[in-house]
Amino acid sequence: MLDATELFAGRDRHDTENKHIFLELAENLLPATSLKDRRRIANLLAAHPEMPDHLLEKLASDEDELTAYSALRYSPRLSVDLLLKISKTGSDTLRKAIANRPSLRESVLTALCQNAGASVIRILLDRDDIILLAANQACLSSRSDIVASLGLELAGQDALNPDGLMSQYLHLPASLRAKAIASAEVTSLIKQAQTPPLARSAGVNASRLKLIDGLRKEALAGNTSAFADLLGQGLGLPQATCDLLLKEDQGDGLIVALKALNLTPPDMTTILVRLLGEKLTLTKIRSLLRLQRTLSSGAADVLIEQWMLRDQGEERSGELQTPHYQESQRARKTAGKKRVVARVSAALRKKGSKAE
Repeated sequence: MLDATELFAGRDRHDTENKHIFLELAENLLPATSLKDRRRIANLLAAHPEMPDHLLEKLASDEDELTAYSALRYSPRLSVDLLLKISKTGSDTLRKAIANRPSLRESVLTALCQNAGASVIRILLDRDDIILLAANQACLSSRSDIVASLGLELAGQDALNPDGLMSQYLHLPASLRAKAIASAEVTSLIKQAQTPPLARSAGVNASRLKLIDGLRKEALAGNTSAFADLLGQGLGLPQATCDLLLKEDQGDGLIVALKALNLTPPDMTTILVRLLGEKLTLTKIRSLLRLQRTLSSGAADVLIEQWMLRDQGEERSGELQTPHYQESQRARKTAGKKRVVARVSAALRKKGSKAE
């Protein structure tokens, strides 16, 4: 088969009979051709102007990635359906081949933005002939893995929108977190101008005090698991996010969460030092305490809301499925923040009765 391919590839033009004969040979001999020869055949035929379309599709669908790569990268007449299929379900090696094609249909670009890994997305960002649409930017902004790896590149090309900055705060490089906080502060000011904040009722305040007392006690006891559980109940965040907030590199995220619960500076300082003090340098602790002083409660609320929206989106797409989160989501939709805080109060009373 390799000899026939070399003869066919040696000429740019063939009559109908020669093309028919070559296609028959390929149909019958290609499946039994060695891996090494298939790769060579794909390299020779991928960009040939008279390469039969059927054979192009077969090479591009080959189970060997190096065979398929050449066809996917250089063959100009592959069907959009095949490119979409591989963009959605193929490996990143094959997606790289598609990302490097001379031109990309909008649907294929969208599929890559939705499914490809950071190495593939970087190829798209580096291309001068590709402009990401607003929908593509929103998609990339919602993907934690992409933001964590390519946050600076996305921001540099204005492909990371304000909502993306805020919702992906916990996954942003340190240099972008200040920008996310600035976006949250602006959003908070706009919301306050449009809708003045409502006064909290006495019942809600009493429940909040019980929650704060519970958080303080768990922090003093060093019980991070119970602390994360209470934090999740108080804010309506899933367990996975609250566990993340207690990592040593997420101290600023913990400050945001505590600020959203309206803890006093002394309480926040106590909790921060008790939970993360042994893991952080003195310089880092001072930086977090400075954030504690400068971050507004309104901006903290905006960030928490964006984290919740992100988690809801991940749940809908099947990436996050936890009963605790689903319960919190239903509670927020039906009764809002007051119902969540009331549930926390009940949990704390129950815990207190057990202790007695």
